[in-house]
Amino acid sequence: MIEQVQASCVTPTMDDPVGDGSRWVIVLGSFFVQFIVCGITYSLGIFQIVFQDVFSEDHFDTSWAGSILLYVTALTSVVLRCFMSKFGSRVCVMLGGLIAAGGLALSVFVTDVYQLYLTYGLMTGVGFGLACTPSIMIIEQHFHKQRFRAISLAVGGVGMGIIAFPFIIKHLLEYYAWRGTLLILAGFAFNLCVCGALMFPVHKAKEVRLLPLLSCLPLRNPIFHGLCISNFFWSFGSTIVYMYLPAYAIHENTDLEKSFLLVSCIGIASFTSRSIFAFMGRKSALDDVTAVLCSVTLGVVLTGVSPMLFEKYAGQIAFTLIFGFYSGYWTTFLSQISRELVGPEYIAMGNGYLSFMIAVGSLLGGPCAGILIREKKEFQYAFYMAGASLIWSNVILLLFKFKRCGPLPSTEGSCGPSKTPLLDDSYQSIKVTSAKGDHVLVFSLQGVQQIPETTV
Repeated sequence: MIEQVQASCVTPTMDDPVGDGSRWVIVLGSFFVQFIVCGITYSLGIFQIVFQDVFSEDHFDTSWAGSILLYVTALTSVVLRCFMSKFGSRVCVMLGGLIAAGGLALSVFVTDVYQLYLTYGLMTGVGFGLACTPSIMIIEQHFHKQRFRAISLAVGGVGMGIIAFPFIIKHLLEYYAWRGTLLILAGFAFNLCVCGALMFPVHKAKEVRLLPLLSCLPLRNPIFHGLCISNFFWSFGSTIVYMYLPAYAIHENTDLEKSFLLVSCIGIASFTSRSIFAFMGRKSALDDVTAVLCSVTLGVVLTGVSPMLFEKYAGQIAFTLIFGFYSGYWTTFLSQISRELVGPEYIAMGNGYLSFMIAVGSLLGGPCAGILIREKKEFQYAFYMAGASLIWSNVILLLFKFKRCGPLPSTEGSCGPSKTPLLDDSYQSIKVTSAKGDHVLVFSLQGVQQIPETTV
């Protein structure tokens, strides 16, 4: 299926009359969208403990609430793409804020955990999915020369949200209990409407983008299949860590408040890692030594020593810092190695498949770990499974990398048969005049869709 995303855009030959200052307001709005959505979403481990205590259910039953939230958020960004293209980013972000706020507010009135699947999981997930992707798409439409800088600033809200919201939720739970906390978080989600109001459309909209998110072309490439499987395993493993990290710490006699702060430590380390590798460039992510050490060796060490680290709080902090650095590196590694192996155009055309695999991994990770915890009465087996999934996701990509190109001292060289990319790294558009002659279709893939993140 080829999906046409018809959104107003400005090509390099068109000048938007809106000043640069006004365009950076859109980046600010997108930053806070990522801040709110990812901050609340990746605090699911905190609510895993809360819901288990309130409803007296085991980890398997309560894990579905957070898993459905992650699954629906990722899936909505693909399923409702036609809605986004028709009504624009402003309407989608504002509508997403209303739906997410409604889902969190209705969660205040639930009486059993199964109702949370609909409110906290399904409804809030739809709202977050509607808001998250259009907030990045609008930046693509407004920026050309400074696109990378603008998107980098907006995506910085992901790390800041993961850092800030565990602190916020901890204090809210102390003063307002869990129902009051969800109601206040609904107020945070409602502010997505304010962020959406800042996202004005591009003026002089005469062109549209053709974005084949589900083209069959990437499926002909076996490397793309490996990329999909790798995304599944990473999403599966990282979901387990985020969901059960606070519960594991409490199981090891850590204070409730201190266990919540471990999530913030992941955010701090992940944000730092992303910044370091982004600043150092592609060579830092793809040279042989760094790729093997960070992708596999670090994962093996992290998995093997996790039971020993969790015996004391200092060790738990060490675990979160290592995992945060590991997940931050994964973002850079995945982006660069995907560009090296299949090219940005195939990633854009297959983004829907990648999003689906991430969504499935997010849905299954929590419940599968919940079954292990229920049967074994120990968290370490669930974290072994998470670690194995994370390691395997990296091994798959490394095998494709070395099989395809052999050991490379840097990413500047290439070996083996190479294909000519559909688009180069610069922004290019292929204009096709429509049959009616009333508008132009722009086939523009590079930069439109970023590779989805699991740590987000």
